[in-house]
Order: sequence, then structure tokens, then C-alpha cells
Amino acid sequence: MKRIGFAVLCVLAMAVLGLFALFKIVQHRIESRLAPPVLTRQSFSGTDFTYRTLDGTARRLGDSRGKVVFLNLWETWCVQCVAEMPTVQKLYNHYRGDSDIDFLIVSRLDSPGAVRSYAHRNKLDVPFYVTEDRDIPESMQLNQYPSTFIYDRKGSIVAEHAGASNWSDKSVVEFIDELRAR
Repeated sequence: MKRIGFAVLCVLAMAVLGLFALFKIVQHRIESRLAPPVLTRQSFSGTDFTYRTLDGTARRLGDSRGKVVFLNLWETWCVQCVAEMPTVQKLYNHYRGDSDIDFLIVSRLDSPGAVRSYAHRNKLDVPFYVTEDRDIPESMQLNQYPSTFIYDRKGSIVAEHAGASNWSDKSVVEFIDELRAR
């Protein structure tokens, strides 16, 4: 009986390692093919919603009114989300300390502990938050992960994008700089 239990544990361990390796292979393939997002200027009223800091403090999107907001909805288990996160970090680093821009990197289904662990393992320090799907307005449910929204200072959504992209591209910086200047 002990041998059977040991064999089952070995098979399970190999399966988990195999799935992890497959995740990493797919992640690297996606990373190598990331393209800049096509950001076409639009303007429609943004809907407020609640999210939480990793320490549990409730915040509202409306609290960022008066600033340009880069909002990324993602999950730690989403391979496209994980693949684009280094480019989000680079974009954040470009604007680090700029009080005119808020970065809201909001995990939809992860616990604060899972997000902290992910950030630590990957040496990321973008401002991470968490929320529940029920707290995200239906108009922001793009049915694809990750989903990214850029807001102007008035709180209007001026760009939205579904799927992984290279957010550190010069075209994104130019788009955000134009919004900052207004």
C-alpha cells in the first residue's frame, strides 16, 4: 500500500512539474511575440468600482479623478497576463513618482497573498490590488484576460485593450504623455 501511495505522489509531482514547465514555455512564447497595443482614442464615461489594497483597504477608482489612470485587470494564473507584466513594470518605472498618473494593477480572482507571492518571485513592484469579479462593472468585462483601460483626468475611458501587449512601447508612452499634457 505504501508503494502505491508513493507511486501516486510521484505521478502527481511529475504532472505538476510538467504543467508548470508548459506554462513557462507558453509564457516565453507569448513574451517573444508581444506587440504594442493599438490605442485608438475614444471617450466614454468610466464607471466607478471598488478594489482593495493587498492589506485590505477599500479604494474606489473615482479616487483617482484628476489623474491619468492605467488600469490593468489580470490574474496570476493567466499566462497572457504574466507574459505582459514585465512590460507593465517598465511602463510603471518610466512614470515612477509622477503624481499625475495612477497605476492600478488589479487582480480579479487572486488572494492578496497570491499576488504578494507572485510579485516577490518576479521582482515586481507595480502597485498591485485585488477585487472580485462582482465588483467590476459589466461594461468593463471584456471577456479576455488581461483587460487594460486608460482613463483621462476627467475619469473618462480613452482607450481599452483586451489581451497581452507590450505596454512599455514608445507609442504607449506618447499616448499617456498626451493625456498628461491636457
